[in-house]
This record gives sequence, structure tokens and C-alpha cells, in this order.
Amino acid sequence: MKNRLTTAQSTLAMRRWGPPGLVTLAAMVAFSALTPAGAAKQARQPAEAVAQRQAGEPIMAIVSIKGQQVTFYDAEGWILRAPVSTGTTGRETPAGVFAIVEKDKDHRSTMYDDAWMPNMQRITWNGIALHGGPLPGYAASHGCVRMPFGFAENLFDKTNIGMRVIISPEDAAPIDIAHPLLFTPKREAIAAAPGRVDKVSVEADEAIRVADEAKKAASAAAKEAASLPASLRKLEQQKARADAELAFADKTLANAKTDQARAKAEELKQKAATR
Repeated sequence: MKNRLTTAQSTLAMRRWGPPGLVTLAAMVAFSALTPAGAAKQARQPAEAVAQRQAGEPIMAIVSIKGQQVTFYDAEGWILRAPVSTGTTGRETPAGVFAIVEKDKDHRSTMYDDAWMPNMQRITWNGIALHGGPLPGYAASHGCVRMPFGFAENLFDKTNIGMRVIISPEDAAPIDIAHPLLFTPKREAIAAAPGRVDKVSVEADEAIRVADEAKKAASAAAKEAASLPASLRKLEQQKARADAELAFADKTLANAKTDQARAKAEELKQKAATR
């Protein structure tokens, strides 16, 4: 009998909130060790699919290594599916529960010869990400999850940092969970939520306005402070010139021999003193 690792389960749960309601999703994912056969070439590649309904914001993605497929879910169920190519033998894509930690529209790999990884959505800091890439129909990457180029591009702006990504060796899907011990928000709190949102929005707008005014005042003060040294130098130059003119007027007055010369010297002195 083949050896298998101990089974671990990861459960993600949300309760249904009143009408129209958000459907509870919980991923019951059984993680087992990948055998070489599990990473072997797949006989048939899954096709892309889109749910025939109004899609909400993606909140979770499940990657099946066995099925070479990724499925994205909103609060009501699956919304997008596409084939993928995961890590090849020796460079397997790690199973586990991850989250999107970085997004880069035009990423170039720093590990694999500047390889192009368009619409990259990183889930680990050691090189594992979802991105557009070639799909040969079987596991062939260095550990990343390659998605169809067009699918990755259309998906890029729909996901957010922190969105959960589950990678399972086997096929997995979320299920609804209901239990009396699970958290259930009060109807009064749900009804009051829009009003609180409006109040917070008004407060945020006011805070932004005050911050903008403070920023403008600080900018004006900085400009004024920057102009002070130049103004001070100009005043010092004017004072030096006035002092020189006053000294010249005093000298002229001291040397004046006639009343006319003394009157002219006094006039020069008054002008210099005024400056």
C-alpha cells in the first residue's frame, strides 16, 4: 500500500446574512502528499468557464493540482474557472492556504532569467504566484500557477490583496455551513450599517478637507520661509547703501564752505536717512 501523509483540513466559514444575503462558503480541503503520478501529464485539459449570473467580488480561489484547474468564488458560489499548469516534478506547487500578497501587471522574474510573468499575483514571498503563461496541458511550471494569458489579464483587476488562495493536491470545492454556535450578526446591526457608513463617509470627507487645507497652509509657509533669506539679503544691501550715502552726506556737510553747499549736503543726508 502506498504511503500517505496525515490528512489535514482547512475550513473557511461565513454565515448567510439576511436577504438578499451572502451565501456561506467553507472550503473543506483534504491535503495529501503528491505522488509522482499526481504530477503526471493530464489526459484532458479543463476548459475556461464563466458562471451565468451576476458575479460579485472574488473572495477565494481553489487550485486543484490533480485537475490542473483553478476556480474563483464570490459569496454566492463559483464565478470563474480556467485550466492551469502547476509545478513540475521536483518543483511542485506547494499545497496549503495562502493569500495574495502582491500584484504586478507586468512582472519580470528575478529568479528565472527575467522570465515574463504578466498579471502576476504573488501568494508567497519565495516565488510562488498566479500569472499568465503557456499551458501545455500538464504540470510544467517552476512552482507557480500558470493561467491562460487572457484569463489572467481579465482577472487581474477583480481580485484584491489578501484574497484567499487554496492549493489542493486533489479536487476540492466549498460547501455551505450552518451551525448555531457560529457567529450571526444581529439584524439591528445590519439595518444600522448603512447609516454608520454614511456617517463615517462624511467624517472622512471632512478629515480630507482639513488635511488639504493644512497641506496648503504648510506649503505656503514653506514658500514664505524659503523667500526670507533672499529678502533679508536685499534689506542688508539696501542698508549698506544707505549707510554709505549717509556717510558721504556727513562728509560733504563737514567740507561745505558756503550756505548753498551746506544746504545741498543737508538734503543728501535727509535722503540717506530716509532710506
